[in-house]
Amino acid sequence: MTKIAQKPAYCASCYQQDPVRYVDFEAAYDGPVIPGSPRVTVDDLIICENCLGSAFALLDPQGLKQTIEELAELCAQQAEALDAKDKTIVGAKATIEELVDHPIAKFPGKPKLIGVSDEVRRRITQGRFERRGTSPAPKTKAKAA
Repeated sequence: MTKIAQKPAYCASCYQQDPVRYVDFEAAYDGPVIPGSPRVTVDDLIICENCLGSAFALLDPQGLKQTIEELAELCAQQAEALDAKDKTIVGAKATIEELVDHPIAKFPGKPKLIGVSDEVRRRITQGRFERRGTSPAPKTKAKAA
């Protein structure tokens, strides 16, 4: 039965003694003798958290590598879209500020109504005159008699 081990002298995989958790597989292991004073043998299959983490990253036991790659690609696409929108906003702000500081004069006369039928054009023109309180009659001066 696998369990969290009391800290062994050395990891059976990397032969290091790190301040991390260890997993005891409760299996005999004929490992090396670590030189030192006193000489320490690695007899049990006890592996440190760092080695297990490296193994899990390599094996991908939960099948998450593809999902992580897809999400990373999606995040990159969204970051690009945000950058493009930020550039658009900055450009629009600059345009608006320029038009506020230096307005463009309107063209003389009334703009031509396009894209509507003659009947709709007549009603729009009539509505404009009513709102202004004017008439469509030509603006000519009466001749003196």
